[in-house]
Amino acid sequence: MSKELETIKLREAIKQMRAYTRINIPFSFSYISYSEDLNKTDGLKVVERALLRKGYRDDQSKKAGLLIAYTDYNDTSDKQRQFYLPLMMTFNNKRIIP
Repeated sequence: MSKELETIKLREAIKQMRAYTRINIPFSFSYISYSEDLNKTDGLKVVERALLRKGYRDDQSKKAGLLIAYTDYNDTSDKQRQFYLPLMMTFNNKRIIP
């Protein structure tokens, strides 16, 4: 029998992610990957320990408001990561709702 996850609104999740980042407390989240350039997905990505980082400014990308930049502390590649905000599925084991 599966346990239903608690829910959190997307706006509240982003607010909490920013607050945790300000005080340097890693959080977990998951999202559906998508590359517009490749028009492909690699499915669900789970990030266990992350903090937000500065992303694109509005004058750098049309998608600045949709792309969320983060650092994955379990990934040693130092690759700059980002995801599409509407594709976020969970935050700290809570299911994202609109």
